[in-house]
Amino acid sequence: MFHSLLDTSLNLAGPGFARRFSPGVKSAMNNPSRILVLITSLIFTGLNVYPQSTPPAVYVDKGACPFECCAYRKWKTEKTTIAYARPDKRSRRIGEFKAGRNVIALTGEVRTITPGKFVVFKAHEGYKPGDVLWVYTPLGEGFYKVWFNGKMTDAPLDYMSGPFEQTVPGCEETPDCWGKLERELRVDWWVKIKGPNGLVGWTDQAGNFSNKDACG
Repeated sequence: MFHSLLDTSLNLAGPGFARRFSPGVKSAMNNPSRILVLITSLIFTGLNVYPQSTPPAVYVDKGACPFECCAYRKWKTEKTTIAYARPDKRSRRIGEFKAGRNVIALTGEVRTITPGKFVVFKAHEGYKPGDVLWVYTPLGEGFYKVWFNGKMTDAPLDYMSGPFEQTVPGCEETPDCWGKLERELRVDWWVKIKGPNGLVGWTDQAGNFSNKDACG
């Protein structure tokens, strides 16, 4: 069994790692505990050196608040809202946050369920026509988390409207536009909330609460 796991780990880490670790493999063959250590080393080293080359289909951004001045703090419940045990509608309903009550928004997470596809059609800074930027968490003021060239970075996407903001002018209304959203970004925003009675639960209905914007 150990030998089979070791072969799988070497395949995962890549051919260069198989050659590099071959002396250690030979010396560890008759020592199961050393084989386990070697397997762990190969897997984690391989994952670090060979990063994910394709954009993630789903991306969970824990702690994110998806617009400028968005703040987790005291909110007011404007509409009675179901509280879930976990950030998942399939999880257990554990109560309600009643309309008219103040609550504390503790934290949240923004889940990209369909990345946006932003296609460059005019050279702009480091981009060239035909480049594709995969768009994830909205950050406010036209900034988004963007996957490009195998990396996730924060980047401005001028003249692109998103789930929480509408940009004026739009791309069609200005000659300065350099890229266009060909597939819309779809996200779910889950917030962990503590009610006045001590109930702590999750909701994806942040629109049912006010006082989210620290800028007014």
